[in-house]
Amino acid sequence: MGELPGMPIMELTLLRPLWLLALLPWLWQGWRRRRQPALLAPAMQAYLLPGQGRPLPWLWLACLPLILALSGPALRQQSQPIDSPALDIWLLDLSDSMRAGDLPPDRATRVRLLLQDMLDDAASSTGSSQERHPIALILFADDAYLAMPPSRDHQAISLLLPDLRPAIMPQLTSRRGSAPERAVALALAQIPAGQSARLLLVTDGLSAAQIERIADLWPCQGTLFCQGSTRPRLDILLANGGKATELPPSPAANQGLGSALGRRLPAPDGAAMAQLATDLGGSLQWLQAGIPRFSPLPTSQTLTTDQAQDLGPWLLLPLLPLALLARIGAHWLLLLGLGMGILNSPPLQASAPLSEPLLQEQQARQDYRQGHYLAAARAFQDPVWQGNAWYRAGDYAQATLAYARVNSATAHYNRGNALVRLGQPGAAEQAYLAAIALEPDNQDALFNLALLRTPPPPSASQEPKPSEAPKPSATEPPSAAPERPQPPAPPVLLLEQRLRKEAQRRALANTADSSFIKPEEPR
Repeated sequence: MGELPGMPIMELTLLRPLWLLALLPWLWQGWRRRRQPALLAPAMQAYLLPGQGRPLPWLWLACLPLILALSGPALRQQSQPIDSPALDIWLLDLSDSMRAGDLPPDRATRVRLLLQDMLDDAASSTGSSQERHPIALILFADDAYLAMPPSRDHQAISLLLPDLRPAIMPQLTSRRGSAPERAVALALAQIPAGQSARLLLVTDGLSAAQIERIADLWPCQGTLFCQGSTRPRLDILLANGGKATELPPSPAANQGLGSALGRRLPAPDGAAMAQLATDLGGSLQWLQAGIPRFSPLPTSQTLTTDQAQDLGPWLLLPLLPLALLARIGAHWLLLLGLGMGILNSPPLQASAPLSEPLLQEQQARQDYRQGHYLAAARAFQDPVWQGNAWYRAGDYAQATLAYARVNSATAHYNRGNALVRLGQPGAAEQAYLAAIALEPDNQDALFNLALLRTPPPPSASQEPKPSEAPKPSATEPPSAAPERPQPPAPPVLLLEQRLRKEAQRRALANTADSSFIKPEEPR
């Protein structure tokens, strides 16, 4: 029977093969023992010790499992290619320097337009959503935040792009810098073991210290042995005019002596950044009129595991029956083994039916940790975990159905998040209220409920008319454009509040992870 595609193959390997050299003196000792003459003549032994043959070399036999155990036999999962697109992680610089106007109208706007063109080009070149590369979005200024977890739902990123500007980044301190190394560290943490990935760093420049810190963070740097197929690569998109430029004053009203007025931005060191990208397997391209042509992402990946199950300690178990055999004899050892088998047979039969669901649950959790959310969603039995897997896979309708099967604060909160993604703010508000009814101090549900009830600020293109009715509430779509209803709470508004909330958490508790409406795990 042929192998199923994508199924792991276990292979036997040795962790410490040099210990097998100890078999040479072991074999020599056995040959020497066999060649050694008996102490008594056969006739004398038959007369003095009738019915007793030559004693077995128990010590010599016990050395064999000991040597094999020291050699470290282990089961290792053999890597096998599967058809799955590589992970694409976009690292977008939204520091204050992205407001520079050397790329009119400004660097941030040109980057947003280019990223939207890249999304459109990816959508036109692929058919179904399952063939698209999962994209994760990380925003960084003086700190890095995960704005969008890996997802094939490119439309969700398209909804965020028009409003991604430096003004949405949290400003808890007066320090206005750029920390691309934090964004790289956060991106590397999102890559499951064995998955191919590309990091697209979109920035307007890197200093020499930042280049050095990024190179130090990269896996397999300075090592001789590394799995090149699973090593991520770094591409850099440089949004810069190539010359020194003046940074315009900050749009904030309360500007003091520390404002950006009169600040001069130096020209970027393109050669150093190009060398960094080359060393990390990618390339550097400048932001131009067309779509940058980086090397294509691989359409298949090889799942591997660095952990091997050492079977050496299990080979030491035969030493116990050998010791008993030398002590009490073969007949008593056989009777003892039969008795232990009879005593242990009912528990083994009772626990046999539970093995398959447990293995299925363990496989589902492993798929979830590795980012195979569709497989995990089909294997999970717990509705909340199943809903989280559907949510991560981008199927918010299925996630809503899974969360609805449980009456808990966590399930209602996650259901509200999925309903927000589906554009159903009224149902999402009811879900948050249900979570608050079960858990009044659920801060996340209270926070998201307040966001839903906050009316969005009017955009510059749609100014309210004096003769119009009062502004619509958070649960009603605007009546100005009935043919294309706008979401009641723009995704960027939720994102901005989420980033600010995460920045406050980090300042208080030194938290190291953030997400955009991240589903809670079961409590």
